[in-house]
Amino acid sequence: MTDVRNNWAAPWIMAVARAGIMEPFPNHAFQPRDGRAPGRSRASGGAGCSRARRSPIPAAAKAWESARLTFSDLSPGHLAYPAASAAVAAGVLTAGPGNSFQPSRPVTGAEAIEAVTRIEALAGRR
Repeated sequence: MTDVRNNWAAPWIMAVARAGIMEPFPNHAFQPRDGRAPGRSRASGGAGCSRARRSPIPAAAKAWESARLTFSDLSPGHLAYPAASAAVAAGVLTAGPGNSFQPSRPVTGAEAIEAVTRIEALAGRR
């Protein structure tokens, strides 16, 4: 990635990119400063968690993939639903108030770090 070298989050960005959880834009930029970084919304973060489950994480991943959780703001027909449901079932992401998923809400830095920590724990790295 061409634009993360001097960013405070560079170590975490590089770690999730190397793991295939988040990918840079086609122009090889991650754009961490302009609010359009890949995985910035909860919907795209859920997709990243879904990609993380494809790595050698426990056999429980099959149960997460088949989970069909109910969200007050995300229907089962929504494109982000399968990844969101699996990410919450795995405990990587959490549901919000009123069992909402809030797919378009930006992910905070603290939430991203917490999700990566949970993924590492699931993978047996913590």
